[in-house]
Amino acid sequence: MDPADRFAQVTNGPAGAVQLDEWAALIGAAFEWHAGPSADHPTTDVVDEVVAALDRLAAECGPDLESVMQRLFGPAGLRGNVHDYGDPRNSYLHQVLRRGMGIPITLSVVAIEVGRRIGLPIRGVGLPAHFVIECEGRFANPFLGPMLYGPDEIEGVWQRATGIQQSLDPRLLGPVSSRSIVLRMLNNLKNTFVAMDDPVPLRTLARLREAFVELAAERAEHARWLRHWN
Repeated sequence: MDPADRFAQVTNGPAGAVQLDEWAALIGAAFEWHAGPSADHPTTDVVDEVVAALDRLAAECGPDLESVMQRLFGPAGLRGNVHDYGDPRNSYLHQVLRRGMGIPITLSVVAIEVGRRIGLPIRGVGLPAHFVIECEGRFANPFLGPMLYGPDEIEGVWQRATGIQQSLDPRLLGPVSSRSIVLRMLNNLKNTFVAMDDPVPLRTLARLREAFVELAAERAEHARWLRHWN
């Protein structure tokens, strides 16, 4: 099945019917499917690949947040791609797991889904210009490693990560939904692909974004992206 079609089904299906790992994995699967088969863009089921990789990581973690963070983001784990932040593969969950690097939101998705597998309530926190995780009152910034922070420290962590000096609204420290996470991943890819003005990924991006009813006002913009195909 075309991953973009499956993505639309998941997006418009019952809330909670599909886990975040599958939903997020379908993004990368769709872009690579529509790019065409090659050594770098296989048409294998990358969703199954992501689920299996997360299962393996979860099996290697202890039951507490410290052990999860050390396994996932310690010296032998995943890391933030500080050298090529805008590489689209940083937003493809299967590529993040294959390459061992990503951006804050995809690294956070890995932590959230590993936590789910071992019964640890790791949740995503969508701060302005950055994404972190929270678990039972403690915060972490997977992009920069395994360190844990208290609620009184996270504002400074966010300011250093973003360069923003204003105060952080405490209301933004609450968890965000899986839908918000997936949409934010697509927002990152929109910034990347609109700047590239490459018609192939823009066509796929339009299909994925059109699955969200809350983005209906973008249809005219999508048509401009697809002018290459007319």
